[in-house]
Amino acid sequence: MSEIDKLDDERQQLRTDQSKSLDQLNETKIKLQKVRDELQNLRKTRDDLNDTVRALKQTRDRLRDTSREKLATLRELLKKISDRPHASIAEKDLASLEWEVQTSPHEKDEEKRLMTKIRGLEIRVTGYHKILKLRDDITKQREEADQIHARIQELAAESQKHHADIVQLSEAFQALRLRREEQQKTLDDLKRRSAETNQKFLHLRNTLTDDEKRIQRQKGEALKEALKDTAQKKLSKGGKLTLQELSVLYEGKDEE
Repeated sequence: MSEIDKLDDERQQLRTDQSKSLDQLNETKIKLQKVRDELQNLRKTRDDLNDTVRALKQTRDRLRDTSREKLATLRELLKKISDRPHASIAEKDLASLEWEVQTSPHEKDEEKRLMTKIRGLEIRVTGYHKILKLRDDITKQREEADQIHARIQELAAESQKHHADIVQLSEAFQALRLRREEQQKTLDDLKRRSAETNQKFLHLRNTLTDDEKRIQRQKGEALKEALKDTAQKKLSKGGKLTLQELSVLYEGKDEE
């Protein structure tokens, strides 16, 4: 196989390798974009979860602070009430006294005594209801805070899972980036080698073309000399010359 044929085969193979390398690079770029989009979605989901967790923590802490404040208020109320029968008993006593005042005639002093007792019971009943409401509010707020805390733990676990997926996917993303860089280097190297080989091929082909021209010129000169020699021999013998032979002889004389 000639040198030019070897170069031609080499440049064709390089073109094939270059095309395959470009396909592989494009495939890696597509995968890289897909992983990049997936990472962005995962990060957004994780960040949204973290924002929700922060908001829920604020609500939970606010509920706990409020319940602690109400608990302190409740303790102060309980300190002020030394006699703490069940609220329903005080309410029954109050209702009984009010009924008695409304339905039975009493002396002025007795009525005054009963009204004083009623006002005392009203204060106690109001205090009891306030205590009950505080206890109910504290219980509800604590239960709500506990529910929110449980939800926070669920969301935090979900966020942690997303974060683990992000870490794993980030490693895959970095691996694809390295592969893309290596493939780009391979492609650039193939382009360089292809250009060099193609340049060598063209140069050799042009060189062969120049050699062919030179060989043709040499053959032409030899043919002219042969025709000239033949024409001179014919002329010396008085033979008839052809137009081509005459042209060669005259061309020779012009050169002299």
